[in-house]
Amino acid sequence: MEGNPVLFYARLWGVLFSQALSREMEYRLHLWLKFLIDVVWYGVQLGLFGVLYLHVPQIAGWSREEMFVFLGTLFVVDAFNMLLFSTNFWRIPQYVLTGELDFFLVKPASTFWLVFLRYPNVASLLNLLVALAVLGYALAQAPPLRWEAVVAYPVFLLNGLACMLAFQAAIGAIAVRILAAEGIQQTFHILYQFGMKPDSIYTPLVRRLLLYAFPMGLVASVPAQVLLGRASWELWVAGLGIPPVLLWASIRFFSASLRWYQGASA
Repeated sequence: MEGNPVLFYARLWGVLFSQALSREMEYRLHLWLKFLIDVVWYGVQLGLFGVLYLHVPQIAGWSREEMFVFLGTLFVVDAFNMLLFSTNFWRIPQYVLTGELDFFLVKPASTFWLVFLRYPNVASLLNLLVALAVLGYALAQAPPLRWEAVVAYPVFLLNGLACMLAFQAAIGAIAVRILAAEGIQQTFHILYQFGMKPDSIYTPLVRRLLLYAFPMGLVASVPAQVLLGRASWELWVAGLGIPPVLLWASIRFFSASLRWYQGASA
């Protein structure tokens, strides 16, 4: 690889996205079905909380307008994860069992990058547009925002996405080792369920675990609180400091796991 690595990987992802788009255009019904499934999930979440707020003014200190900002934040982070990483994460056992991982190891690019970004999910680009529309609508209903919160918000969104990638990388590393990894991959989905709700609805102990031990609370809850001006200094520090360290450690763990990989013939 020569020249600027950022430009190299940006161009490479553009090529991979173009290939994925060409494949999806051959089966357009499948593309629209994937899009509609996620839109239905968005609708279920919005409808559920909408019904709850018909009966109570607040949930764990969150007003209806604030909760919808949280949901919009969750949808945006989830759409980016689906667009970039999720499809590849669930393919890792297939990579190992079929030997496709062999080809990633000999390519003139980062193996980690190829494993987690090789197959973009085109339908999720449409989901991202819907998620941004939901977030925009929620912000239009929310109280006025402080400029420093607006500036910091994209950073916390990026860090929330980094948390999701870090967990998938760590579980992916285990999948490389144990081969039949469908069960262990479900661990990510279980943990993610906790991140789909504001951290303040949990007990103090669970909340601490979701901020420091299994920081799914940093995916959407903390970014939304930062944007709304609800975040304490502790949440600011955790949201800025933990995701980069967690991602770095997970990448190292994944790279180390490749030493266990013995190839398709093993």
